[in-house]
Amino acid sequence: MKVSMLKCKKRLAILWFSGSTFVFLLFFFQTILGHYGEKISDAWSWLLPNLIPTLSLIIGVLSLDAFNKPKNEKVDNFFYRLSYSLSLVYLILINLSILLQPLTSLTSFELFKQANLWLGPFQGLVNASIGAFFVKSSRI
Repeated sequence: MKVSMLKCKKRLAILWFSGSTFVFLLFFFQTILGHYGEKISDAWSWLLPNLIPTLSLIIGVLSLDAFNKPKNEKVDNFFYRLSYSLSLVYLILINLSILLQPLTSLTSFELFKQANLWLGPFQGLVNASIGAFFVKSSRI
């Protein structure tokens, strides 16, 4: 089944920017309230690499579209659903890594280090699926 590429790009962008805004604001308020003490840069050094690469990819694609007036091409729904689903699970995992910390015996930084074990590989899958989605769509 083929779906509109423009709609898919917008939906992925909305998912990523709304999910990232939530976690960014959560981190911002935790920082202001002193949750990370004097290790603010350590906390942000964990968060930003988990979000910025994919946000940059999405901004790059949307920028190219803005300058090149894309056709309303159709793309295979499977690649879109795969990219969207992996992205949603990844953003949920990031949020859970922050929100569940008070329920564990680990400090925030111990949990962040542990979370890198599943977030790193998962981020690779997310970026690969989004990249394949955009490349596949440009060849249809």
